[in-house]
Amino acid sequence: MIRTKSGSMFRALGLAASAGVALAALVSSAGCGSETALVGGRCRDGLVAEGSTCRRPGTGPGDTAASATEPPLAGTVDPEAETTSGVVEVTSDASAPVLTIADDAAVPLAPSFVDAGLETADADVELVCTSPLVACRGSCIPVHADPANCGACGKSCPSNICVNGECQGATPGDIVLVGHDFAEAWEGSAQAKVLVNAVAIATTDPVRVLTWEDGASDASVASVKALVRQGLQNRRVQYARASASTLTADSLATSYDVVLLFDGAGPDPVTLGASWASGLGRFAQKGGVVIALDGAASGMPALVTAAGLLDVPAHEILSVGAHLVVTAPNDVVGRQVLSPYAAAGVSVAFPSVSAPSSDVTWVVRAGEDAGLGAPVVVHRTVR
Repeated sequence: MIRTKSGSMFRALGLAASAGVALAALVSSAGCGSETALVGGRCRDGLVAEGSTCRRPGTGPGDTAASATEPPLAGTVDPEAETTSGVVEVTSDASAPVLTIADDAAVPLAPSFVDAGLETADADVELVCTSPLVACRGSCIPVHADPANCGACGKSCPSNICVNGECQGATPGDIVLVGHDFAEAWEGSAQAKVLVNAVAIATTDPVRVLTWEDGASDASVASVKALVRQGLQNRRVQYARASASTLTADSLATSYDVVLLFDGAGPDPVTLGASWASGLGRFAQKGGVVIALDGAASGMPALVTAAGLLDVPAHEILSVGAHLVVTAPNDVVGRQVLSPYAAAGVSVAFPSVSAPSSDVTWVVRAGEDAGLGAPVVVHRTVR
């Protein structure tokens, strides 16, 4: 006997229901004569046997509610089986399984559902590990000295040396400046792919993202998180919201993989950015990824510059639907981004931003009639 209640099914075997459907068909075809005739030693539904004939329950002497009920055919619904919990049972003979389905499950009792061999697993149960072990791809593992999982699942050390959960030696980090507002972006667009590529630089699972959201558009924040969740389907993403003081800490890399700055620099972006310079600089030097989103809603260029992330004198708003060109398709941020593309919503370019070099790449640029314009997406590697 296999049961599933309250909408959770463990297994559904189709043998009982298939047999019931076949037997019901046989009874229907063989019992086309008298209603009171025995068919295969059984009576039609709703009748009880008496000698060689059938009659309706309650019409004979000595009938009781208990004796008037005959077990239903295999694979049929027994109305007497419904309980106060709303569970209806599909019953069969003693050798066949019983399938119990909650009334809120809305699963049809049809042969197509209970095909032999069909299995429905329970929802995945999150693995809980005891510190200092962490959950990683279905196992609890130590991360204090594993260069492939240093401090977090999937965090690898280029030096192949991990001590006390921190990579030793050079550990390149990343700064990504994106001139898009994502409130109107949609899944599968080139614009969304740029964002997902930037977050996916982090190799951990889950990706631990610290967000600066103060002053940012609620629509932009919600859209970004949805696009990242949809884009990183094979990895989990954990978000934590930062305060201004959180981003001053020099230990960010021990708890987070990505710092995501939404477009809300506040009334004094220079002072704010300068207060973060040490914390974000240390974070990037430890292999962290800093992503700054600029949708022309605040003084993001001044904040990014004061924080020492990139030299960004200003931004300029692009015309709606302006064509953008991926000029670095081999860069990790530009990988598999269709070109050209037109961004949804507000986009900006960054004239006079840090020039291209071995560490700075202009990934996406504005397309102009006479050629290429200022960069819209810039990627800096911190070594």
